[in-house]
Amino acid sequence: MPVLSGPGNAPSGAPDVAGGGAPRCGDPTSWARGIGALQEAERVGSWRVGSEHLLAASLLDPVARRVVLEAGVDLGVVQAQIGRPVHAGIGARPGLLPRPEDMSLSDGATQALERLRARIGDDPSLATWVRPDRSTDPRGRSVVRRRLLVLLLEGEGPGGAWRVLDRLGVAPHTERLVARLGEPDPSSPL
Repeated sequence: MPVLSGPGNAPSGAPDVAGGGAPRCGDPTSWARGIGALQEAERVGSWRVGSEHLLAASLLDPVARRVVLEAGVDLGVVQAQIGRPVHAGIGARPGLLPRPEDMSLSDGATQALERLRARIGDDPSLATWVRPDRSTDPRGRSVVRRRLLVLLLEGEGPGGAWRVLDRLGVAPHTERLVARLGEPDPSSPL
């Protein structure tokens, strides 16, 4: 499984993000971080970022969240399907929550992010949505989250996102949701 960039984890010839080098903005880990999937995995104390965390992160986009709510799917319900949040406050045992540099992407998450990057292709408006300082362009992040949701809705497989979508009974609504998410302004009423 790919390991997030951190001291000693950068591939040969690649900059070590935590070590002070410039981050690799096009790698799947940077995209997972930019979308918010690392935070979703951390929320439940998972050391592995799976496609189910990509699904929850895609619903952080207000437009995507509003569109799927029409099919009865709520971000809170998706998050509950993924797992209970870890409550770690002051005085919590060290190591209760994973550090981002210790987290890894599942094979399903890596494949989904690679397919997303291929779909986006050379879209100049999304070429630099993840900046070298790891910040993200809000408009680009919104578009990428919606395109990720479309990809996950259209996909099939053994990954966590597909299991969650199946349990929530989204299949009958998939075609309509994909069409709505593909509209120039999917926030307009039906």
